[in-house]
Amino acid sequence: MRRSLLLALLLMVGLATPGCAAPGPQSSDRPEAPMRVAAPAQDVPARLLAAHNAERARAGAPPLQWDEALAEEARVWARELVDTGQWGHDPALHGHGENLWTGWGGRIWTPEEMVGEWIAEKRDYVRGVFPHVSRTGDWTAVGHYTQVVWSGTTHVGCAIASRGDRSVLACRYAPPGNIDGRRAF
Repeated sequence: MRRSLLLALLLMVGLATPGCAAPGPQSSDRPEAPMRVAAPAQDVPARLLAAHNAERARAGAPPLQWDEALAEEARVWARELVDTGQWGHDPALHGHGENLWTGWGGRIWTPEEMVGEWIAEKRDYVRGVFPHVSRTGDWTAVGHYTQVVWSGTTHVGCAIASRGDRSVLACRYAPPGNIDGRRAF
């Protein structure tokens, strides 16, 4: 009897302790956490576009134009990724290219740092016909970079979603890059 009372008391204390209660609502039911981006929200699209276009200028590719419809597609997918905790490219890309980036730990990232992670792949880039564009022999080592600078791409739209300590940047590109048999720029 004494053991039963002790066990019941421990269970009641455990259920009343924060963090031990039943799980809360699914992440899609919670309000979206504010973006952890070191820029006012209205400046983010312009800064993402500028980061793309600065690298495109260095590569000799024409500048991209911002496309709000692509940004909305990217927004939907970025939210899906943070809401579900999953990772991967959207299976319904609607004929567009896509770059994804994620950051953890509650760190504040600038739009330039996010796009800069893709641009950093150019260290392994070699001029050539796609997919033979990486010194590693694996085009996926430079695929984000080649999409950023792909000269046939004319429009981009991006969005950032955050939840908990995770942020996701998704960018959509039209027309898509990384086409077999073609050069990036």
